[in-house]
Amino acid sequence: MITIPKFQYKAMNMSGRVIEGVYEAINREAVVEMIRQKNFYQLEIKELPGQKDISELSLLSKISTKDISLFCKQFAAILRAGVPLVQGLNMLSQQTENKKLKSILLNMYEVVQKGNSLSDAMRLHEKKLPAMLINMIEAGEVSGTLDETLETMAIHYEKDYKMKAKVKGAMTYPIVVLVVAIAVVILMLTVVVPMFISMFESSGAPLPGPTRFLIGLSVGLQKNGLVYLLLIVIISIVTKIYLSTENGKAAFHKLLLRAPLVGNLQIKVFTARLARTLGTLMRTGVDITKSINLTSRTITNVIVQKGLAEVESQVNQGKSLYEPIKAMNVFPAMLENMIMLGEESGTLEDMLLKTADFYEEEVEREIQKLTSLMEPAIIVLLGGMIAFIVLSIMMPMFEMMKHVA
Repeated sequence: MITIPKFQYKAMNMSGRVIEGVYEAINREAVVEMIRQKNFYQLEIKELPGQKDISELSLLSKISTKDISLFCKQFAAILRAGVPLVQGLNMLSQQTENKKLKSILLNMYEVVQKGNSLSDAMRLHEKKLPAMLINMIEAGEVSGTLDETLETMAIHYEKDYKMKAKVKGAMTYPIVVLVVAIAVVILMLTVVVPMFISMFESSGAPLPGPTRFLIGLSVGLQKNGLVYLLLIVIISIVTKIYLSTENGKAAFHKLLLRAPLVGNLQIKVFTARLARTLGTLMRTGVDITKSINLTSRTITNVIVQKGLAEVESQVNQGKSLYEPIKAMNVFPAMLENMIMLGEESGTLEDMLLKTADFYEEEVEREIQKLTSLMEPAIIVLLGGMIAFIVLSIMMPMFEMMKHVA
């Protein structure tokens, strides 16, 4: 279990005496504040190494967007019922099914019991919990609207989960069919085709081009199958290494944005996410530059992330949001126009959330369109490969039957 960090500090009191000690605090700033309150002069602060929870290193238990949404919904209901914060955390830790989230909630319960804020307790787990959620909780604590903030976050993460599920579902079908198609072709080349090779060779008749090509594939796969598999593994590893580099990731993400059908879907997904997240953050009182920064972390494309970093920089210099967003030349004109209208009328948050509603529906339509195009294409591809194999086998058999007749 993660514990509150401990800091070793040195300070000087009003009489010039050096004071040393160990102080348990959420972060370094809390230690500085403690020293300042005692009217000491800060000399040195050093965080002591602490034990890490083995579960923090585990990749087996993850916290999904659905789990976060459910946590926010349940927590909001508990607080609205008048249950104290500490008791609410204890109740949530008991009823949460996700092991990782249960462990985090138990730790948060212990930390808040010691007098720390909920957002500070959550920051101890900032690698596991969304940065947006932590900042929204902090804003809710300051404004005294924690229950409303949690309810808003529940709706936000529920919509985000549904959109992710739709995109994942659309991608799963073609991948599964493609894997099955490859498995069927390999099975036919290694099991079915060899059964006919000896018969074709014994006939002595000249074989058609497609049949010779098919036999070559079959023999090559049987003799060098392991070599081909090794090559595929090596290419996969090299590709993965390249895509993990900054240049490789940027090149791949740029390609995805420009890819037919998939690129358009991605842009609409990013538009919906940008509008929903930015509108939600700004509505709850988070300032615009911090909102843009947090929003950029929810976007998985590095090209869009870099563009939003530039938007944040320009807005921080006093420019409107509309100009740098338009200069990115990534998002649809509708988003740009809605931002312009929102800034002019002072209703930017409302305009962003309306845009999010529209593009979330657009994403659903785009997914339906994509799957309706991909399903027949995959069936034709699979049918074409099997038809080619069958015809390549049947063609010499027809020739043999003609000679016999």
